[in-house]
Amino acid sequence: MNGFLRIIAYFCIGTTPLQIGIAIWGLWVVVTTDFGILSLSHIEFFKNYLTLFLPIVDWLYTWLWNPYLDFIFSLPVVIAQTVKAAVSTWLGFWILNKIR
Repeated sequence: MNGFLRIIAYFCIGTTPLQIGIAIWGLWVVVTTDFGILSLSHIEFFKNYLTLFLPIVDWLYTWLWNPYLDFIFSLPVVIAQTVKAAVSTWLGFWILNKIR
């Protein structure tokens, strides 16, 4: 069990730079385009800048609850990614602290 929790903790910590990178990219999009911090949602970000992942988004809509995905994809990218990075990092370090 400790090995599994350690993998989860390292995954949470390891994905933090990716999340921060997406938040900075979203902030750059806000600064250089007509999008605002609140108007650049996840789905707009995917449609305009990560079109490669749109088939995955469509696939998610076939398997998961649509109102839940509508809520998640309507969150502002910059704010949500920053919060997710902070929570993910905290959770990873908390898990590591608990299993030691």
